[in-house]
Amino acid sequence: MTSLPRVLLAASAIFNLLLSAQAAYTGSAGCGKALPGALTPGGPSQNLTIQSQSRIGSNTTRQYIAHLPEGFSATNDKSAPLILAFHGQQQPAYSMERITGLSTSFFNKDSIVIYPEGLNIQDPGQQWLGDPEAPTSSVVDDRIFAEELLDALTSSLCVDETRIYVAGLSNGGGLAGLLSCSPTLNKRVAAFAGVAAAYWLDTSLTEPLFEAGCIPQLAEGKKVPFMELHGLNDTVIAYDGNNAAPANNSIPVTKWVDSWVERNGCAGTTPVVETLEGGNVTQSSWSCDGAENVTVHRKINLFGHGWPSTTAQGEPFETLRLGPTTWNATSLVLDFFSKWQLNETALQR
Repeated sequence: MTSLPRVLLAASAIFNLLLSAQAAYTGSAGCGKALPGALTPGGPSQNLTIQSQSRIGSNTTRQYIAHLPEGFSATNDKSAPLILAFHGQQQPAYSMERITGLSTSFFNKDSIVIYPEGLNIQDPGQQWLGDPEAPTSSVVDDRIFAEELLDALTSSLCVDETRIYVAGLSNGGGLAGLLSCSPTLNKRVAAFAGVAAAYWLDTSLTEPLFEAGCIPQLAEGKKVPFMELHGLNDTVIAYDGNNAAPANNSIPVTKWVDSWVERNGCAGTTPVVETLEGGNVTQSSWSCDGAENVTVHRKINLFGHGWPSTTAQGEPFETLRLGPTTWNATSLVLDFFSKWQLNETALQR
């Protein structure tokens, strides 16, 4: 006959195991709810909307495209990573889905992907906060839209809140940079990536955003993993920041990367520099305080403005980017994201 102490010890062990499992569970409030709209795992992406306060002083309908990977639970009860992918200026959200391939099982079998759409209320069309031609944050603040989206998605889908990521192209890459600068958003996002991203000098804008306005307020030891990919032959957002219009000069890419090396506490460390892709790519990676490759930059020779991929993307993308590459940025970005996860204590907001 089993003694009472042994029974109590066994019960205690089971109880502690359950507590441990509960602590490790990172599913959001949306777990177990009916899937919104016509979303199905591996099915067609769906156009969805939310009501937003991002257009200051008004309640505005904002649009986004949502895709569930084939591995997502049909009963919405198993948490999955989430990626926000922001398009470039004058490009609709579906263009970001098409050129990145993030909704294809070839690249992505595990992550929910959301393609938000910028507002079109001022020439030259759909765009995000942070461009010289975009409305200022006193008119439209897309950082608010990003927060609202995360709130809506985590309350309707089973999201692993320790594995939320942000990627962006061009003007959308600039917004990814602004979100990394936000002390509220960088607490919710595990890693960021900017591709051909536009980070503007304060003197090119009517408000400080990327320089004096970038105040991430990182706690001691906190890292914000950032990957930056940029072509040396980019004629839209010049690598050295000297664009066609002198009044619209952007932050030199190396200066932006160095700023994140410093913010992440890796200043003074020697980067690992690799020559890749037949000599057309120079990749620099910074590690410190036990965090490997917390800041990564790819300098791409003979590449223009766009998303690197091995397949043709049609116009205007082919002309702008000067043709396909021998590698896919989507695979690289997803691999970078997979290495980062928030500590669960960071979720205690």
